[in-house]
Amino acid sequence: MDPDDLPTTVNRPPHRTHLTGPLASSNIHAPAGGGCGPAAPPPPPAPHDFPAVGDTLDHCVLVAELGRGGSGSAFLARQPALADRPLVLKVSRNPSRHEDLNLARLQHTHIMPLYWATTVEATGLRVLAMPYLARTTLGTLVQRLGDRPVRDWTGAGALRVLERDQDGVPVRIAAQPHAAEALGRASWVEFVVRAGEAIAEALAYAHERGLVHLDLKPANVLVTPDGHPIVLDLDVARQPIAANTPSVPWLGGTWLYMSPEQRAAITALSELDPIPQAVDGRSDLYSLGLILAAALAGTPGDEPPPDPRDLPRLNPGVSRGLAAVVAKCLAPDPGDRYPTGTALAEDLNRHLNDLPLRGVRDAPAERWRKWRRRRPLGLPLAVLLAAFCAAACAAGLTAYQRNEDRRREVEVALHDGLEYQRLGQYEAAVGRFLAGADLAERTLGADAVGAELAARVRQARQRQLAVELDAVVGQLRFYALQDHTPRRLQWVLEGAGRKLWAERRALLDRSGGPLEPAVEAAIRDRLLELVVLWTDLLARIAPPPHAGTARDEVREVLAEAERVFGPSLGLWLARERHGEGRAGPRPEPGAAWEFCALARAALDRGDAAAAVAFCEAATDRDPLGFVPNYYLGVCLLKAGKYDRAARVLSLCVGQNPGAECLVLRGRALAGLGEPERALADFTLAVERSPELGVAYLARSQALRQLGRTREADADEKTARSLGE
Repeated sequence: MDPDDLPTTVNRPPHRTHLTGPLASSNIHAPAGGGCGPAAPPPPPAPHDFPAVGDTLDHCVLVAELGRGGSGSAFLARQPALADRPLVLKVSRNPSRHEDLNLARLQHTHIMPLYWATTVEATGLRVLAMPYLARTTLGTLVQRLGDRPVRDWTGAGALRVLERDQDGVPVRIAAQPHAAEALGRASWVEFVVRAGEAIAEALAYAHERGLVHLDLKPANVLVTPDGHPIVLDLDVARQPIAANTPSVPWLGGTWLYMSPEQRAAITALSELDPIPQAVDGRSDLYSLGLILAAALAGTPGDEPPPDPRDLPRLNPGVSRGLAAVVAKCLAPDPGDRYPTGTALAEDLNRHLNDLPLRGVRDAPAERWRKWRRRRPLGLPLAVLLAAFCAAACAAGLTAYQRNEDRRREVEVALHDGLEYQRLGQYEAAVGRFLAGADLAERTLGADAVGAELAARVRQARQRQLAVELDAVVGQLRFYALQDHTPRRLQWVLEGAGRKLWAERRALLDRSGGPLEPAVEAAIRDRLLELVVLWTDLLARIAPPPHAGTARDEVREVLAEAERVFGPSLGLWLARERHGEGRAGPRPEPGAAWEFCALARAALDRGDAAAAVAFCEAATDRDPLGFVPNYYLGVCLLKAGKYDRAARVLSLCVGQNPGAECLVLRGRALAGLGEPERALADFTLAVERSPELGVAYLARSQALRQLGRTREADADEKTARSLGE
């Protein structure tokens, strides 16, 4: 392992960007199990002091230090309460960051699991507990084998290195006999390809759950004593980053193994520019391609991996088809790479089983060799057939077979995309539909399927945008009624609103099939509400030197919205708010959300009673609707009618038990003099949205009212760190 192999990190607070390095020793991990320590806690270490070997931390005894980085260390430990099982405790000085909890919901054979995570109050240290499985990473294994030419490397040699690497460690992990035998019979290339397949499947699993690694490298791939690869450091995984995102709380990685778009994102953040290109799961596949290139060529992890086109020359065991797979992973344009980890894993598996590749085109000679290996008797039969068939027939048959393979692949793409769409994974569905449509253009007899694929692309994209629209309008709606919104969050919401408004035609597109009238009406209402809320936010957060430009843009957007949707009370109020005067008589409210817009305008004037009346009119039209009841609850809260506000907000919590509704109901309960019930709501809100600073702030007030000053101070500190 390389404890000094520090990745590059960018943290971007609201007004300043700076570079830091996360815990490098997080590349060290170890065994299976899980749970917590004994009931009686040991005395904590001295404040601001890291534990040492021999200490007891979180009910575990530290046996050895496995590695150390800029912000913490990793220790081999044993847990007395569970038969002294071996663990790795990763200790860092970043207790306010909870990205590590992302790892807790990832349960995959090839992902290092998280047993538990705690923050030591006395020292402020963050402790992650994981199984101890081994100490050797893929980077270490390549380094150990480096004294011989890579063409002489074998699975048996790797097995011996993995065994020797356990010498001197207090805990020895036994290899599984069957897996060890398979590794001993394999070539080095087979071992690397199988490891790549496993890592790709692990990445696909994480990507499907909305997480990307962004620091994949040889030092973050653990290899167990029987050759089983485990992906490390997913405790710092994050969500994908959309293009034009103005800022993100944290972004890191190792420059040598970064994709071009990730490097561009870090450069943009360091210069306070929006991120120019989306950074998603395809960035991880680029890093995996670099890992495969380095491992196949025998290149140490701290040196640049070779060009994939040189792999067959550097290692005769690497075929041109395998080199093409690696090259596709390393395409500069993310759109030219494999769309998902599943697609890459499938091609690696097909290579191991001598099957034609799907993501890249095999050379005819290589396809022939694969066919020969699959069918040892194929050559004699082919010779016999050639004696009775003309060369033209053979060529025609080959062309037909290729076309049939492509036609089946088109059908598989359609099936996969429909399955992704059924699961609500619209981005993955769009990727599969696009790949199938591209292949259908080059396949005879696939016109009908190709047309269906093109229509499905538009449909899946539309559904994906509709989900995003609901989420963004919900957040804008919540913060529009808040007295204070963190500056960083305001810019994030502004960027999201701008993106969705730019996609308005795609949201209302009927080329993928007619929309149901109720669905189309709901989308139009959401777009109208988006325009009203987004333009209001845009005008409020514009810096003074750009206020005039922002006002001009707001007026243009409102005018365009009126051309698209026709006159609307919400647009009329928005135009009046932004200084366009009373252009004609005020339209009468129709939809419930328009009464809510009147309520919001009344709140702007400080007339809470009028706001309540408008919201009651909205609930008359939609008694069980979330939006009118949500607005009514907030207006009642601002009017000081806490009892009724608590009842109305309870209905909202039942429909949408998100953190925002829980915070508002907690405030109503606090106004009724019920701090214990309010504290329960605030605590549940913090658990559901750990990054919602207003929840911490509200809970600190309830705790202080109950005399729990120390806990209140801690919550206030967390709220300040989140921008409240």
